[in-house]
Amino acid sequence: MAETASYTITITTDFAEWARYNLFMMCSCKNADGESVDFAHLISKGNADGNSIAPSSDARRKLQLTTAPCDSFELYIYIVANTLPASRIIGQCPPFEAMVTITSDGHEIYAKPHAVNQWGGATIYVEFPRK
Repeated sequence: MAETASYTITITTDFAEWARYNLFMMCSCKNADGESVDFAHLISKGNADGNSIAPSSDARRKLQLTTAPCDSFELYIYIVANTLPASRIIGQCPPFEAMVTITSDGHEIYAKPHAVNQWGGATIYVEFPRK
């Protein structure tokens, strides 16, 4: 059984066109009995100009979400393209990596790169503790 703690979820990437994406993080925090006791979320919107394909000054966003103290959680991350890639040729738009890191009390408990499709985005699910 997990110990009650707060968790910090961080998403980072060096992808130059990262500003084209909207990001939604939602975390259901649970007690030792598995009941939801809190809900944390973060919304970060990319470029508002749907026709813009140039990276903006915030192209390398580092996004963080911190939970209330809980025993376990379910985390959903949605990365959604807001504009088209720089190239319209699918073969020139390979997936890029978004690193998801979760820490608690200064200890890293999860660190994994996730592939993000430049056209379709990504859905990431993390359950802690893992079952």
